[in-house]
Amino acid sequence: MARGLDDRHLRALSLLLVLLIAAPLRCAAQEESPPAVPGAFDLERRQAILPIPPPVAPGAPMISINGALRAGVQWIVNPPRARDDVFGVGGLDLVLAARPTPDVTFLVDLEILGGPGADQALGTLSRLQNDAERLAGDERKVFLREAWVRLQFLDGHVRFNVGKLDVEHYFDRNFFAEDETRQFLNAALLTNPLLKAPPNGPGAAIRISQGDWRYAFGVHAPDDVDGDLSGLPYVIAELGRRDIFPSRGHYRWWARVSSVPDRRQDVTWATGVSIDQLVASGTGIFVRAGLSRSDGESLTSHAWSLGVQHTPAWLGRSRDLAGIGYGVQREAAGRERVGEVYYNASLAECCSVIANVEWILEGPNQITRRRNHNVVVPGLRAVILF
Repeated sequence: MARGLDDRHLRALSLLLVLLIAAPLRCAAQEESPPAVPGAFDLERRQAILPIPPPVAPGAPMISINGALRAGVQWIVNPPRARDDVFGVGGLDLVLAARPTPDVTFLVDLEILGGPGADQALGTLSRLQNDAERLAGDERKVFLREAWVRLQFLDGHVRFNVGKLDVEHYFDRNFFAEDETRQFLNAALLTNPLLKAPPNGPGAAIRISQGDWRYAFGVHAPDDVDGDLSGLPYVIAELGRRDIFPSRGHYRWWARVSSVPDRRQDVTWATGVSIDQLVASGTGIFVRAGLSRSDGESLTSHAWSLGVQHTPAWLGRSRDLAGIGYGVQREAAGRERVGEVYYNASLAECCSVIANVEWILEGPNQITRRRNHNVVVPGLRAVILF
């Protein structure tokens, strides 16, 4: 029996992957991406969801229920352990959104996750599977991921969210490296590891758009309502600019201050940049970098990552994505270098299968207290949007 994934789970995951491969027969053949629909629901989500059509009458109330079903497997290709180190993870995300007026939006995001990932054996700094990481060692869990109300003013140029928030939906965004459902799987390539966002919990965030400039500010509890709320709250601000060069691009600088999660009497701060830039039709690059200091530590932590995303339209695959990324992280626990390559094969607007390979060049194993060196972790995942 594989660790973390028995034969029954493997059969279920295999069946899901087979169904997804056959999905074009029931969904739609590959075609050009449709243009943005005027008046469509803008939920500012990192994770991909199906487009929400506008109401029949302009300004009419809007209600939507969207979701994502995903399943995946990873294995460690380092004999003689490879046969035993197979890990599976699955998740169901349900998003209920309502807009009773053009300036008021309500959202509830319920998520069910199961199957701890490969980090229960490798204990990496960067974290190999973002979904499995949020399980915090449990086999399965039901989350209220987000629940908020958004008020917007001045034709949407000012947006204010309050409720239970996911910090990463609003800060350190990056078009080419932010969505674990369709891009990289390694958490250090999805966001800056020094952002150190708290668990989703009570908070408020405001974003102001003025021309090509963006200003954002957020205050969040250090934990969820049933967790440890002692210490300094998580406070973050961000300044952004769009389209400095002729090709589209986004450039962000952020800074945050908060309590150290496991030493609430100590304070930690960090600052970083996030850049995504189109360099050719269908090809973009991303760069992230950051610094952090914490009370009680003499080390100034640093992290940076870079990579490329490409859409192979020249192969007639205008919905597919291919990406390669590399990241370096240095914290008190040690120094780690990781790389990842993926290919996202879009079977239809609603379905995709993604193959990826993560490579831990070097880094600490926080489980065994030894070192990971040249560890290769391939994976396969499938996503259905509905």
